[in-house]
Amino acid sequence: MKTFYSHSEKDENEQTFGSKKLIVHTEGVRTKAIKSYCQNLGFSEHLETKKLLNNICIYHDLGKYSAFFQDYLLGKEGIDPKLKQHAKFGGFALFQKYFKLKDEFSAIIAAYLIIHHHKSLTDITELKRFIGTDGLIHEKDCFLQQAATITDHLPQIADEIDESQLADYIQYPDKRNFNLALIGLSKKPTIENYFLINYLFSLLIEADKLDASKTIMYDKVPLPALLVENRIGEVNFQSYSSNELKSLTQNQLRAYVRGVVIKHLENDDILNQRLFTLTAPTGIGKTLTALDFALRLKDKIRLKEGYEAQIIYALPFINIIEQAIKEYDKVFKGNGRVLAHYQFADVFEQLTKSNVLTPDENEQYNQQTMLLDTWQSDVVITTFVQFLQTLIGNRNKLLKKFNHLAGAIVILDEVQTIRLDHLPLVGAAIHYLSKFLNTRVILMTATKPKTFDLANREIIAEQKGDEKAQPLELLADFESVFAAFKRTKIVPLISEIVADEQQFIQNHFKVRWKPRQSCLIVCNLVKRSVDVFEAVKKYIEETAYKNPVYYLSTNIISATRLQVIQDVKSDLLAGLKPILISTQAIEAGVDLDFDMGFRDIGPIDSIIQVAGRINRENSPERWNSPLYIIDFDDCTKIYERLTTIQARKALEFGIKKFGDDIREEHFLELIETYYESLSAEDAKSFSEARKFFDSMKRLNYDNEDKSTFPVSKFQVIEQRGGIASVYIEIDENAKKTKDAFLAMIHKKLSKEIFDKDFKLSFNQHIISVPEYLPKVKELKLDKVNLLCDGLYIVRKNEISDYYDLITGFDRRKEELNNANAVML
Repeated sequence: MKTFYSHSEKDENEQTFGSKKLIVHTEGVRTKAIKSYCQNLGFSEHLETKKLLNNICIYHDLGKYSAFFQDYLLGKEGIDPKLKQHAKFGGFALFQKYFKLKDEFSAIIAAYLIIHHHKSLTDITELKRFIGTDGLIHEKDCFLQQAATITDHLPQIADEIDESQLADYIQYPDKRNFNLALIGLSKKPTIENYFLINYLFSLLIEADKLDASKTIMYDKVPLPALLVENRIGEVNFQSYSSNELKSLTQNQLRAYVRGVVIKHLENDDILNQRLFTLTAPTGIGKTLTALDFALRLKDKIRLKEGYEAQIIYALPFINIIEQAIKEYDKVFKGNGRVLAHYQFADVFEQLTKSNVLTPDENEQYNQQTMLLDTWQSDVVITTFVQFLQTLIGNRNKLLKKFNHLAGAIVILDEVQTIRLDHLPLVGAAIHYLSKFLNTRVILMTATKPKTFDLANREIIAEQKGDEKAQPLELLADFESVFAAFKRTKIVPLISEIVADEQQFIQNHFKVRWKPRQSCLIVCNLVKRSVDVFEAVKKYIEETAYKNPVYYLSTNIISATRLQVIQDVKSDLLAGLKPILISTQAIEAGVDLDFDMGFRDIGPIDSIIQVAGRINRENSPERWNSPLYIIDFDDCTKIYERLTTIQARKALEFGIKKFGDDIREEHFLELIETYYESLSAEDAKSFSEARKFFDSMKRLNYDNEDKSTFPVSKFQVIEQRGGIASVYIEIDENAKKTKDAFLAMIHKKLSKEIFDKDFKLSFNQHIISVPEYLPKVKELKLDKVNLLCDGLYIVRKNEISDYYDLITGFDRRKEELNNANAVML
């Protein structure tokens, strides 16, 4: 009998040898995928999804049995690149099996998934191009040549994959049959097909890469349901009237909210509920309240449904993830495995696209990377980018973890940061995720965006049937809780435009700020924030005040940002009354407490988030601390014009109804007015959301015509104009990391070692700036400072020319009226 291999390695003499038998790999992939398969799914009963998954795994590497692939694998040179490919061979064979069984749906799905298992998903209608000519060799000729090399071994191969009729399936598909099956699927587009394909694809590619990298799958364990209670104390289930709530302290209100939320778990039908919202003011302890609810819910699921649900906690910004990790570590204290998965910049994706890094279908996968990328843990802390572009995405790299959403408990924090025009799409996607994959989702916010209302109105109502998303609000009396607070107030000063930083100092800062107050100033643009920082710093120096002045934005490298937050927090605790100038990076989740603040006009939900950093701890002596809203006329440069108009209208409504200042007990009414106005606008405001959802239904994952809004075009963070990545070689450690990167791309250092020892540090030294900025004549950071295609560098000896240690990349040449002058 001949030995067939799936993977190879090189020995100490650089000689290639087969490292894993193909029969072992195939069975390894099958068992791993079936083990990960969630039993409690909501797909149509006629779909034999588990059986389909089993067959896809068995056939996915069938093409590796060809002599062409085996020769290529073991280092033989001169193999035709087309003939060594293996994915289409298995896809066509399994298509034939299902077609002969008159199951055209499974036939085309199986072919599609296997053909794509080493790449990202594309428009399913493009499958027809695989039945024809590709380059200089016809697909049929390629298939037949590959088939000829395994003919003599068919009995052995059939025995290895336990497929007695394999010989009947090694046939090139009839073009007419293939297209009929494809047309049949395309004629009946449903969102169910999207979730089915993504789920099966994810199970296949995750199992494939885990087995190839010899990564051991993590078995989720039971977690003590009372971990949060052990950390912060027992739940208070006492009831209060609206008036009684107003007399409670901040900690008493936190305990009350937690009790109301946890009490829902006593409901007999709580496990039938999939969608939840938690609406509560900033600083009320939503993070630990939601975790407490999730842990207790996980315990119920284990007892009633018989599996360990993974908890996935997603936040909008990287800078607040570090804070969340610390909070979770204090709760779990070694119980289970908690994994933090996020990225600082997608520079490696760009380098791959520009061929600086070239993937290989036989690459050796890094076990640590696989553990991270496939969420091998009990609890995951991640970003909206990772979560939403997995939920609504086509990329192989991200879809590896899609299957982990099945049966999971997902907590989405600060959901008001999701772009308004995306809300119907995100709400609909989450609804169908809960329906088909049995996922529980908790949406948390202090501003209650109309995520599910818009999803029902714009998308779900347009589908067949009368279903709609029906979330359960975990804090039913949130209006009373909001009314109990009087920590801060919003003071709109928007009757005139603030021309520049000097006018801001003279007309606003100098008039309203006192040295005895800590102060937060939030700008819309990085360039504006740098200029305001310089103006405030100069004013403090000229007046000989002792207040420390800090700067925070994504214009400075990640390590510096974390240190600034810690330094400001220390100064606040020490009573030094610091002043912090920032961008939107400060808005959500950053646990800082200032005496007063200023914010450039922006979305009302963003304004309320900044207000959440003013008297955050509800000190009675600081009640009604002000957040002044000014207008630098920068809002439309980063937000949609509609957002700007409605924000101004909402503030004007607030002034008319509540007077010159809008106190915290009225914030909820202010934000509801804002969202009502936005959602009542012409439906064309949400046309892109509807187009993206239509692409999900039609399985239009990716194609060259981006005007069709393929799934691949969906981005959580959309930049106006292009952006450029710049590596800041700020010290010797950064230089060492850069040298390791260059060694990797020149094949002198393995990617595995780079990922393990250097990748995190490398990402932490990268910032993003407007694409045009490095190319301006005065900076001259163009050709000479290209570290590689797609990545600039500021070298250690050039720091003073391009990068300020406090405010970051030199923005002096940036034009505030430039369309690319965005907040990065």
